[in-house]
Amino acid sequence: MNIIKSPSPNFGERNGFKPEIIVTHCTDGTYPGDLQWLTSIQSQVSSHYLVAPDGKIHQLVSEDKAAWHAGLIINPTFQGLKPGINPNLYSIGIEVSLIPMAIMTEPQKKSYYELMKDISIHWNIPIDRQHDIGHKEIRSNKTCPGTINLDTVVKDLTVVSPSPIDKNSIKKQIVELLDKL
Repeated sequence: MNIIKSPSPNFGERNGFKPEIIVTHCTDGTYPGDLQWLTSIQSQVSSHYLVAPDGKIHQLVSEDKAAWHAGLIINPTFQGLKPGINPNLYSIGIEVSLIPMAIMTEPQKKSYYELMKDISIHWNIPIDRQHDIGHKEIRSNKTCPGTINLDTVVKDLTVVSPSPIDKNSIKKQIVELLDKL
């Protein structure tokens, strides 16, 4: 996975917290303007990553820092919030460059999925709806993440264990193939 460093000045310390959830956003803008906004000191917002329509991934803030992406809590529906603690301190924020009603391009979706898996593995964050949430689940007056259906994302990224190998069935198939020779 190729990640482009595009530093944003908009972050703080985690104050002893580690990432426990991944928050998905849509930028409500277009690329590269949204990259310029997220890396501008005037915006006072950022995320850890921005996934561009061509699939490029920009890292805006180091994962060991708190990006400013989900700190304002308004009528949350997410049950995993820590009372009195800014969610930026224990989350990783991913911005997907699209306006709310647009859908991800195939390269964007592929990169987003790879990034989700990578973050999940690195921080031991389960891929499920208790740990992978949309911004609107913290701040209800947002439409973010737009058309990104996190139930589908979780389903797509959850690996189903294959059935155990039936050795007798395989032996039978080999014998049948040898008999045909």
